[in-house]
Parts: sequence; C-alpha cells; structure tokens
Amino acid sequence: MPRTAHTLPLPGLSTTDDLDTVINWGLGADSTAYLAKMLTDPAAHGIDLERTAVLHMATGSEWPETRLLVEEFMLPLLREHGVRFVQLSRSGT
Repeated sequence: MPRTAHTLPLPGLSTTDDLDTVINWGLGADSTAYLAKMLTDPAAHGIDLERTAVLHMATGSEWPETRLLVEEFMLPLLREHGVRFVQLSRSGT
C-alpha cells in the first residue's frame, strides 16, 4: 500500500513557499544567538534570508523580560533583514 505524506498547513507558511531554511526560535539564549549570527552574516553560513522563515511557538510562559528584549532587539533585526517571522500559539494564549 503506497504511503501518502500529509503536510499540515501552518499559518504564514505553505507547501508552495520557496523556502530553503526554517529556523526554530525558542527565545532562549542559544537559539537567539544562532538567529542573530545568521542575520548579521547570512552568506558566511550559506543562508539566503529571502528564502528563510523564523518559526516561534509562543507557549504563554515566556518571561516578561524576554518578551521585552525580543521586541526591542530581535524583532527589529528580523524586520530590517526582511525575514518572514511566523509565531504560533495555543488557542487562547
């Protein structure tokens, strides 16, 4: 019996998008450092920012200080580089 792959749709992403890289960003120190490194010198890492999306799952348990720092530093950096940012959350979060 042939197997059929089923891809669940994600808001902001589709199977027809021309993406090479999806970066999972947990807002922690390691994933934030990785993301900042990719944004400041993408060519050195073989990353095409036009073909990159950053995915974040908002759990609702992020520290308030973390959210403030993300809004002040990282979101403007993503915006400056024109990187697609997709944030998912649980219903009601």
